[in-house]
Amino acid sequence: MKNVIVRLSQKNNSSNFFDLKFKLLDNSFVKKWIKCVLIAQQKQLPISEPWAIYNLNKDLDANFIKNKINELITKVDQVQKLFGFKLEDLHSQDTLNKIHAIFEKNHGKLDEWKTNPLFKNKPDSFRKNLSEINQLVHACESIISGTKKIRIVWFDLPKVNKFTKSDYDLFTNQIKFGYLYYLYCDVGKNIESLCRDNDDHHHDFVPNIHYSADCVCFFKQNSKREVEKLELDYKNYIEKNKQKLLKSGYHVKDKNLTTGRIPLAKLDMAISQDKLLKRLKNYNNIQSFLLI
Repeated sequence: MKNVIVRLSQKNNSSNFFDLKFKLLDNSFVKKWIKCVLIAQQKQLPISEPWAIYNLNKDLDANFIKNKINELITKVDQVQKLFGFKLEDLHSQDTLNKIHAIFEKNHGKLDEWKTNPLFKNKPDSFRKNLSEINQLVHACESIISGTKKIRIVWFDLPKVNKFTKSDYDLFTNQIKFGYLYYLYCDVGKNIESLCRDNDDHHHDFVPNIHYSADCVCFFKQNSKREVEKLELDYKNYIEKNKQKLLKSGYHVKDKNLTTGRIPLAKLDMAISQDKLLKRLKNYNNIQSFLLI
């Protein structure tokens, strides 16, 4: 297998599609990631967020996300009151942090929900709505930042694989236009999120521990200066919070505290960035994700 094909289409017209072709990178982690994708395909798992196309079209705007979060909060609270409030301002990071903390507290880490008594004798929609609220909180943060990206996730794929020490050597804080990267899949917040969100509500610090088939493609590039600032901010956060991290079982030099992402593939298409972004405006649905 040498390529990834991400097929985008219009939500109401699958025959109107556009394929993004990526060439897989030659690094030791890619083979592990491929195995996860193949498991998702063999189980015929659907892409969990076919709408997760951020800042590339006008469909996923701030009002849509805010209204959707509040709609789901109402549905969850009708079954069991977990929230008791609504999101009034999409730019209120404190409220977004609070919503995320409620999800984190009640859902548990990764697959812990399967044995969580909270979900017993409740409709399946209860947990799904709670999980979707969490994803939409992250969508809020993406909309606010203006970052152009496409997220591909499979919620039903077990998150059991852990990074090795050699995997962490492949992490980078550099984002390149048209590159596909591993996507954080743990439940909690890593150094990157805590540093960005200034979150006083979170329950669990969870660094980059697990991986799955989940991935993200960015249509932006950060500069060397931006990367250097990020890395300094992360370093300062770790130093400032080293006692908290130690209580969670992490030393400041722990490999698990590595920040960034592992690159998986890069766009392999004869089209300029401007023309590509113009084409992407026409599509609002992730139809399929294939390895070939």
